Amino acid sequence: MNTAVFANTLPATLRLDQCRKGATVRVTGLIEQPLFGTQDERVSLRLKELGFLPGAPLKVIGFGLLGSDPLAVQVNGTKFALRRAEAAKICVEPIDNPSL
Repeated sequence: MNTAVFANTLPATLRLDQCRKGATVRVTGLIEQPLFGTQDERVSLRLKELGFLPGAPLKVIGFGLLGSDPLAVQVNGTKFALRRAEAAKICVEPIDNPSL
């Protein structure tokens, strides 16, 4: 049973790590990230537990030094810092700002 993928048939879509600062987006699903290897399902489960579920609105708050790790986001009123590899697992769609 693969719980790492919400919808493995997602069309080419935007990932959270590709969004700009200030972007407001909605989670459409989680995808596999080969970087995590055998721990991919555990990372996906943890993201789900934190509230990164389909339909959840997110706001990109900012980035680390020189635009690298970590990526700061707000989901359901709570702020989180994610590594770019974790953010690359999260597929999103724009809510109100088409220029991401």
